[in-house]
Amino acid sequence: MTTDILTSKCPDYILKWEQIKEPVFSCPFHEPFCHATHSVLQVVFDDPQPENFDVKVFDGSNGSSIPVTIKSTDTTDTLIKMYRQMNPKLQGNLHLAYNGKHVPKHKSMRELGVKPGAMFITYQKCTGG
Repeated sequence: MTTDILTSKCPDYILKWEQIKEPVFSCPFHEPFCHATHSVLQVVFDDPQPENFDVKVFDGSNGSSIPVTIKSTDTTDTLIKMYRQMNPKLQGNLHLAYNGKHVPKHKSMRELGVKPGAMFITYQKCTGG
């Protein structure tokens, strides 16, 4: 009955029923990402770095600069320990800055992009008002 009503109201149109096929898309990405809803890729530039290289640690309180030999896998925590061994009179909380920014203690030199001859600056945070 529905077909009779449709054809009577639309006599100029020819009703044709076709089977709709699902479109086939080729996956232009890496196969595991085809059905993913969200993914994150981290770009890592693996520049050839020497295993051991020299950096300088600048002490802003007295203006001295101490060269330290480190590995590219060392963390900034390791660099602070090495610096404290060379300069044991420093006490308190010691922080490092690199390229004008605070350096987290768990980051490795490779993650920070430290190159031979780089300079770290020491500073201490004063607590209080």
